[in-house]
Amino acid sequence: MIRETDIGDSRAEVDNLSGMRPEVCAMLGVFALYWRIDACIEDTVNLPDLSRIECHVLARLRNPCRMGELARMLQTVPSSVTTAADRLEAQGLIQRSRDPQDRRAWLLSLTPEGTAKRDQLVEAMSGLFRRISGLSKDEIQHFATLSAKIHDNVLRADSNPLRKE
Repeated sequence: MIRETDIGDSRAEVDNLSGMRPEVCAMLGVFALYWRIDACIEDTVNLPDLSRIECHVLARLRNPCRMGELARMLQTVPSSVTTAADRLEAQGLIQRSRDPQDRRAWLLSLTPEGTAKRDQLVEAMSGLFRRISGLSKDEIQHFATLSAKIHDNVLRADSNPLRKE
């Protein structure tokens, strides 16, 4: 349950972060948002039959996608996606089919039931984000644009590491 105190006094937060480098301020804001969402998501989403990784797979799976690509986008190991896919398939929410471009690979796609469950999940996640972030519609759009850019940069960096291992 989200309480009014979960949103917080944004003025006090800004005063608390003033004088910090913008990069650090941005990171702390993202961390705070993640921690609050993580603490509230199970109560808000109310899909007890789905694990966290299964919710992530459903939320990500708008179009058919290879399992390996889905693992890369979710920044997890392929075996985690395989396990989630097995459970989602058993629940009738996704189906697997061979990738016509590479018959060795599997594509995951939503069933009609999966699409309905995904829509329910996305609506709950969106409402939770709006309540916790306290951002306006325009601010959310701007944040989403920046977040997509960051996400793409992170995925690109994963495929081309900057540091030696």
